Amino acid sequence: MNNTTPGQETPTLLTEQEMIDAISYVNKADADDEMSEIVTYSKNMQFIAVNTDVSAREIAEQYEGFESYVSLGDTDGLLRFIRTDMPLMEPKTSDDPLLQGRSAVAFLASACIEAARKGGLPVARSFAITQHYIRLANETSNEEVVHYLMLPMMLELTKAVRTEGEARMHPVSHQAMNYVRSHLAQQLDGESVANALGLSRKTLCTRFKNETGETFAAYVRRLRVERARRLLDTTDYEIAQIAYQTGFSSQSHLQTAFKSATGFTPREWRTREIREI
Repeated sequence: MNNTTPGQETPTLLTEQEMIDAISYVNKADADDEMSEIVTYSKNMQFIAVNTDVSAREIAEQYEGFESYVSLGDTDGLLRFIRTDMPLMEPKTSDDPLLQGRSAVAFLASACIEAARKGGLPVARSFAITQHYIRLANETSNEEVVHYLMLPMMLELTKAVRTEGEARMHPVSHQAMNYVRSHLAQQLDGESVANALGLSRKTLCTRFKNETGETFAAYVRRLRVERARRLLDTTDYEIAQIAYQTGFSSQSHLQTAFKSATGFTPREWRTREIREI
């Protein structure tokens, strides 16, 4: 990918080697043959057009995952998510694969703009990046090329958040957020996370509160409840297993935190979701 693009004053942030490495990683393959990798990638990394039998809630849950990495400027986390959770879903808009692909790029762009805004990237900058890829999608007649555009668009926005948005302005809180998301099932008290980041507990907790307006402990608890909610919505795991996977010390600890945050116990929440489907 060229580092400058027509009609875009700010150069793109991704090098050609970064793209080759990303494509190789999400396909769990070597990048010996660039075009071969692109073809493989374009077949795997695509949005699946789904009908009404897949609920809007399921699509929204999946989008919450990748949007969180964009808003944190976490390119490594985004690639790990894509490697394990793709393909993404989207409402079906056309039987024509090319038109569906163009719709997917536009649909993804709107979600990424909002995620980047949450990460402190100016909307005008996000719009300029996504419009570049939308224009490329509209200019090509190759549906595989359209699908190939999705990954660089997400990566470029994520990298822009890291270098130009709040991830740059508030490095301590974003480092801590990235660490928490990657280690949610582990012990995450202020002391252990501060040690992992090479900080003192006081520095971590003080700067996190100053940068985000939320205490570090409250953030960890909120994220664990959010992850528990997703597992309740999308799996049939036992409550005790969900407590373990989200880092709560016990099932009763999960129940207390979940009830405080949502007004429901985990079991009541799952029953409620089933009734709504």
